[in-house]
Amino acid sequence: MADSADPPAAHTEASKPSDTEDRSSLLSRAQSFLQSPQVAARDYASKRQFLQEKGLGEQEIDFLLKNTSSAPLVPPRTYPQPPPSNIPNLLLGISRVLTWFTGGAAVLVFIYYRFLLPRISQSFMARHSLRTHHVDLMRRLTMSLSSFKEEQAESFSILPKAEEWREPQEYSNCSYLHDIASSFGEQQVQYDNVSPVSLLRCGLNDFNRGRDNGQDPTTQELFHYMEEKIPFLTSAEGQKYEQRLWEVLCSCPLFTANPPLIPPSTTREPQAQSRWTYLPPPPLDPSDVVKALSSLKLALPKDQLSKSSPLQNTLQALSEFTGYISSQVYTPYRPPVVGSSNSWGPIEEQLRREIRALKGLVLNRRSFLPPRTSPSPASTQ
Repeated sequence: MADSADPPAAHTEASKPSDTEDRSSLLSRAQSFLQSPQVAARDYASKRQFLQEKGLGEQEIDFLLKNTSSAPLVPPRTYPQPPPSNIPNLLLGISRVLTWFTGGAAVLVFIYYRFLLPRISQSFMARHSLRTHHVDLMRRLTMSLSSFKEEQAESFSILPKAEEWREPQEYSNCSYLHDIASSFGEQQVQYDNVSPVSLLRCGLNDFNRGRDNGQDPTTQELFHYMEEKIPFLTSAEGQKYEQRLWEVLCSCPLFTANPPLIPPSTTREPQAQSRWTYLPPPPLDPSDVVKALSSLKLALPKDQLSKSSPLQNTLQALSEFTGYISSQVYTPYRPPVVGSSNSWGPIEEQLRREIRALKGLVLNRRSFLPPRTSPSPASTQ
């Protein structure tokens, strides 16, 4: 009996590992089943009943349900239905705005190219042509001015050059300072308009006139003497004019200093006072044009203008007669007065007598003319 009972015990011990493996595979299949979407959406009681039918214990079922995360329940739709979308209306409005904008732009472009652009282009072309014409005129003016300057330089080259220190005609005949003052007459003397060369020359002559030793004045003596004679030089404007006199005195070759002036920067030795002398300019040789005019004047007869012509009286009478006729052309017509035998004035009577005399002279000349010889028929043939 004991031997007969040993085989079932051994069979039970051998089957324990296989039951454990089947149980673990069952649990894994049950867990994967619970995680499937179809089963996860079911409620808790149906899941538990299903696991009990598969032969799982209470502890195993609680363990599987606890480890398996169930999806949250969808709440019922208690909120109202949303209104329909406004996007189509918005897109329609945007399309209308774009259409109006495109149409307006097209109309503006059409108006610009049809009406505005031709006028703008015409105005631009007119301004461009006017500017080109102005540039052309300025270029021609510049060329003509340059050619005129060249011709003027060539023409001036043969003319005598103007004297730099030449005195004006109204002051060249003055010898002393009172002569310059008397040249203005009753007008106020304006020494700033007088040529500095003339004023210095007259000042030197005035200074040397009252000196017996004949010694020329120094710079200080000359200007001191001129300030005594001309009070204008002591004023503010006179100081400027006096500075101009000093510049002319130093630069004009007609005034010589003895000893010559030396710049102070070239030597440190004290320089002796210079005394000034006026040397009149040498007479200039007349130019070729002046010589030709002088020879032509000498070649003309002197009594040509004073010589009277025999027809001079006749020419004078004819010129007076022509002037009278010209003056009477536009005078209004004056009918003769009824009942008066002589309504002419002295001028009309003189004119009538001259016309009658001229008419008689013409008739007398015609009566003494030789007869005309008419050509014979034979000569014409």
